Amino acid sequence: MAKSQFSCATFFALLVCFLLLVPNKMPMAEAKFCKRPAEHYSGTCYPNRCYSYCKSKEHAYSGECIWTGQGHQRHYACYCVYNC
Repeated sequence: MAKSQFSCATFFALLVCFLLLVPNKMPMAEAKFCKRPAEHYSGTCYPNRCYSYCKSKEHAYSGECIWTGQGHQRHYACYCVYNC
């Protein structure tokens, strides 16, 4: 009887130690996103218009306006966001 109680206590003690040593958060796969310029979007980039265009025409996850270019050529361009 004493041996089975000792084995049970040892088992639970080891189980508690194991649970304390294991990290609380399990590694999770994170979604990776790729951004590409919208192919046929024209005109000034408006966030709602860019989002709608990318979702409907290019079947992207999302769309956003991003500053692009250098110097005097900087402007907002519509970029479509895809799941990589």
